[in-house]
Amino acid sequence: MSRPPTVAVVHFPSSGHIRPLLTLVAALEREGLRTVQWAPPEWEQACLAAGGEFRVLPEFLKTVAWPPPIPSRISEFVGMLAERMAPWMSEQVKDVGADVVLRDSFAQYGHYAALTNDLREIVVPPMMAFHRRMRPSAADLPLTFKNLIKGVPGALRLRSTSRRLDRQYGAPLGDWRTVFGGRHGATTLIWTVPSLQMRPEALRGEDIRYVGPLRALGPTEVDAEPALDGIDAEDQLIYVSLGTVFEMRPSFYRDAAAALAAPGRRVILSIGRVAPEEIGPLPAGVSAHAHVDQLSVLKRADLFVAHGGFNGIQESLASGVPMLLFPQMFEQALNADVVVGQGAGLRIRSATPDRIHAAAETLLGDPTYAEAARRVAAELRSSGGIDEAVEVIASAAREHRATVDAHMSGPSSD
Repeated sequence: MSRPPTVAVVHFPSSGHIRPLLTLVAALEREGLRTVQWAPPEWEQACLAAGGEFRVLPEFLKTVAWPPPIPSRISEFVGMLAERMAPWMSEQVKDVGADVVLRDSFAQYGHYAALTNDLREIVVPPMMAFHRRMRPSAADLPLTFKNLIKGVPGALRLRSTSRRLDRQYGAPLGDWRTVFGGRHGATTLIWTVPSLQMRPEALRGEDIRYVGPLRALGPTEVDAEPALDGIDAEDQLIYVSLGTVFEMRPSFYRDAAAALAAPGRRVILSIGRVAPEEIGPLPAGVSAHAHVDQLSVLKRADLFVAHGGFNGIQESLASGVPMLLFPQMFEQALNADVVVGQGAGLRIRSATPDRIHAAAETLLGDPTYAEAARRVAAELRSSGGIDEAVEVIASAAREHRATVDAHMSGPSSD
């Protein structure tokens, strides 16, 4: 009896990349597909809870120096991982008998594993689909040019890496923009809708599927979030988070607490690794937590103050919550510009208490921002969703499995 088609799920070792994919993995398991996931060891339980089998990514990832938040340097890092891990990943994919590779757009060692094993790959970026016609706003141009100059040595090293991979596999990585996008012509599942994709017309000719934010539209992780205890129905709630990468800014949380505290209002700070004593005493109505279930809090929030990470934006808009955005890197600035363009938020470039206070009062005092967020939420809910994503992957896996089974059975004889 033939075994179920196998999906090789190749993660990139970062929580913001892994977590959104787990909802899709669980759906593939329910569809009757076999899944095998590669991720860091600390993700074993979460991956197993989603379903299927788990394998650990190489130990050296714990010791590599991660790049600064400059696109060309990130691309150089992605290229280094691709070159170093492609032979190992290719053997892993072969060993499990994969029928299709489902990979993070930054996990380009999975791209070469698919090429080596003659498999179709399906890509899932942790952001909107990056392309060459995306441009920063005029106010961001000075910093963009500065980062481009800083990134020149990395871009040159990436060129050498790309050439070596081309000689070995017959397929170059390309320049930093191609690597940052990470699609390499593959079918791509985007966790959003076209209205939240910058210049979607530039992607014509590519197989892009807008399936919406699967995790953001799903259930919360907990039945009751402790951070919400004691909040009355009439209380206004503001949620503040800088995610898991840019959270180490105690002064930001201190300024946000001072700027946002007000009678009849509760403010929840998600501070991650920041020690509470680094922030100091908090005003009445403000609480700080190392971790909260973000979906639970956003379902109750009136405003989300954030850095503009792609996952957080999708989760906030899916809940119909407007945003005050303080981007920390290039990609987040693009996300913020899209949200502002939809009328669902405001962006600040300097997070002083006065600027935070003024922007928050504008967002809370003008109902058009919340109305725009609810409009986008309705669009997100009507997107292709989990069924389309599963169908794309399942069809590719089953088609390959059928071909393999037919080859194994050989020609019939009388």
